Amino acid sequence: MMDLVSNFASIPAELWIESIAALDGHFALILSKNDVVLAATDRISSIPLFYGRQGEEWIIDSQARRLADELNLEEVDLSAALQIGMAGFTIGSAVCFKGIEALGSGETVFFRQGEVPDRRHYYMYRPQPENEGDGGDYSSLKNRLADVTLETFRKMISGLDGREVIVPLSAGLDSRLVVSALKELGYPRIKCFSYGLKGNHEARAARKISKKLDVPWIFIDHSPQKQAKVFSSPEFKEYYHFADQLNAVPFIQDYYALGCLKERGYASRDAVFINGQSGDYLSGNHIPPSLIDQRGPLSETERIDNILEGLIAKHFDLWACLKTPDNIEKICRALLDDIEKNGGVLSAPGCDFSLFEMSEFSNRQVKYVIAGQRNYEWQGFDWRLPLWDKDYLDFWAAMPLSAKEQQCLYRDMLEEKNWGGVWGPQWRFPKTITPLWARLVRLLLKAAHLPYIWQGKEGRARWHRFEKRYFDWWTDVLCNYAISPYLQVAHDRRGHRNAISWHVEAYLAEKGLNIDGTPLPLSQ
Repeated sequence: MMDLVSNFASIPAELWIESIAALDGHFALILSKNDVVLAATDRISSIPLFYGRQGEEWIIDSQARRLADELNLEEVDLSAALQIGMAGFTIGSAVCFKGIEALGSGETVFFRQGEVPDRRHYYMYRPQPENEGDGGDYSSLKNRLADVTLETFRKMISGLDGREVIVPLSAGLDSRLVVSALKELGYPRIKCFSYGLKGNHEARAARKISKKLDVPWIFIDHSPQKQAKVFSSPEFKEYYHFADQLNAVPFIQDYYALGCLKERGYASRDAVFINGQSGDYLSGNHIPPSLIDQRGPLSETERIDNILEGLIAKHFDLWACLKTPDNIEKICRALLDDIEKNGGVLSAPGCDFSLFEMSEFSNRQVKYVIAGQRNYEWQGFDWRLPLWDKDYLDFWAAMPLSAKEQQCLYRDMLEEKNWGGVWGPQWRFPKTITPLWARLVRLLLKAAHLPYIWQGKEGRARWHRFEKRYFDWWTDVLCNYAISPYLQVAHDRRGHRNAISWHVEAYLAEKGLNIDGTPLPLSQ
């Protein structure tokens, strides 16, 4: 590899792409020599890269906001802003401001004097499911998954040099997999933490799991009042600027808890944070029912429509008021263009879910979820993402729909292997509502809504709208609704989906934009 680096300006692009494709781990690469510049991201763009032009020069940066400031960019890409308003992220390489492009996951770009940038993908997560018979019987698949999982963690452990590992632990499968696999392999230095409303079911489950595994655990108490103070602080605004990639709302879920851990000295200076992102996505939990239970033979147009409708329903629903026919047509066109540009084509009818997962991977997962590692970097910590390892990706990309439906292979393997003794029926944790007063008041008001609920689908929808407007602000475990005052949420009739809807509104407003991407009145 060093020979390639020293002579890279004279080496054919194809050889470079082949060499980068052989790399493993998390990285971003920038090389410059003799007026030739090469930039590349890893398979998941865990360290993002952006570029824009300044006169005759191309400027590359890992921080989009810093690059936009350097280039003095102000012209908004209205299509990208609308996409963020509807989903929290853009589609393809677009960012909020014209003049910057984001390098995608598993992508390289060559800059040569007087030439247009030469962008090429060396990797794209494009599931190509094996035939049921080729994948082996179900028992064999479970063993293969267990083997690749433990081997992935062994590989990660070999690069930790014995450093302390900190795991954000919840009631879910993914973070529990991380800590139980580490224990199964005998890693000695593990700590866990949980956060949110006092008494929330995620934290109660995490405490039970960590006790069984004999791992230290700490709880960081959240409240709407604390979060509101955090969200209005100068420090949070600085983090927001640092984490803003201009192609997605910054990931803020861990921000307050990580600050508390650092302040209390719970994590050593060289600690490595390892979360469970995104086992649920890879194992099939995001595949919509419409792509699992397809009815009858469908035309290619109908199959494409099913995929696009699934993506719209799953991700482009932050504000109901934005789901107009015109906006949906714009989003569908952008999604289809992006899928086709990345080489996505229909295959066997039972494999349509692969295009759905391909689109979500390159857009939501890469730009929003994986970008959440900026939280750790902001606090000065290192991180790892074992469930985004190359071998783990390759395994799930080859799995048939039958292995991914309801995450059956993932769940069954975990319960059968039972690493750490924290898997099985007695380790399934039902969701409960916190705080207690809100649970009781909610039950009373739901009883009052029973005449509507009994009327059917519309009645149930009426109750859910009421619940979302008047209760979610108080019962959101992470207290992320506190970005907006309670009465603003309660009185709003635009149809928000969750707390991220309000963070998206604040994100766009900071750029002088409405949730539909149009400019705010100057008075605002």
